[in-house]
Amino acid sequence: MDRLDHKNRPVPFSIVFYTADKKLNKGGERKEIKGGVLTKHVKGLPIHIRRVDGFAGSKSPKHYENATRNVSSPDGSITKVHIRLITYFNGLRIIW
Repeated sequence: MDRLDHKNRPVPFSIVFYTADKKLNKGGERKEIKGGVLTKHVKGLPIHIRRVDGFAGSKSPKHYENATRNVSSPDGSITKVHIRLITYFNGLRIIW
């Protein structure tokens, strides 16, 4: 997910994952993102959305503590993905 090419641009990836929300007690929906990149690498987004450490005037998302990542789709939407719920990455099955 964090890979950059020789021009320091993010390398797009595809993932298949499931949704989950313990607070709302819902989830289990299968989703797929093709050509996604981590939002921290998308230069067109405001810094408070890109920063994974949360130091830009917003609440800290604690991505690494919570094992989540914000993924930007080619259509511009941003999805928070829990890395433990990823089942395929670039066509390869993920087994935890």
